[in-house]
Amino acid sequence: MRFKGLIFDKDGTLFHFQESWGDWLDEVLEILSGDSIEKKQKMAYLLGFNLSRKKFLKGSPFIAGTTKEFLYTIEPFSKKLKGEALEKFINSKLMTLTPKPVGDLRALFYYLKSKEIFIGVATNDNETPCRSQLEDAKIIEFFDFIAGSDSGYGFKPETGQLEAFCKSLKLNVRDVAMVGDSTHDLIAAKKAGVHAIGVLTGVAEKKELDPYADIILASIEDIPNYLN
Repeated sequence: MRFKGLIFDKDGTLFHFQESWGDWLDEVLEILSGDSIEKKQKMAYLLGFNLSRKKFLKGSPFIAGTTKEFLYTIEPFSKKLKGEALEKFINSKLMTLTPKPVGDLRALFYYLKSKEIFIGVATNDNETPCRSQLEDAKIIEFFDFIAGSDSGYGFKPETGQLEAFCKSLKLNVRDVAMVGDSTHDLIAAKKAGVHAIGVLTGVAEKKELDPYADIILASIEDIPNYLN
């Protein structure tokens, strides 16, 4: 396949989902619930999170949801923080997250740049923590476009982020592919008219992604072979 632009989801695509977010969410819920086990359990239930295993269940709204949706879900059960204080706390905790990369990201992006491919990221996380995580992984230099759910383009499964990627880099949708691990990613791709590449490094299984994907790869590590 020949593409002029590839736009990636972040969590579950560039970074392993369960390994990156499980301990983080457990710690956040512990802090917010104070000494109330009941409140922690309620928040975990609503987020589709198994506390004993620190794993996200299939269908968890946390997986593809936005930061605002996450805040809306947990605020009623947060014992310590509400409103702006809660949002500020979550944003500060997002900045401390060190996600686990899927393979050698620098090597992959060096390869893609050698093929003169524009690279973007479209995440339902906020833009600032996204940039911080890309910087920590030492890959932010490769990105021509970065959009979070608060960047002004909307969020997946809507198409605004993908349309902005194409418009800002003057790319035809036929020359672009979206790479993601969730149905939100692939539905956005289909609606935007770009190629939909599914990967299996998130929580969703192949059978869940199949209806929306043009191709499903084990991970982004398989992209060079697919392009060739």
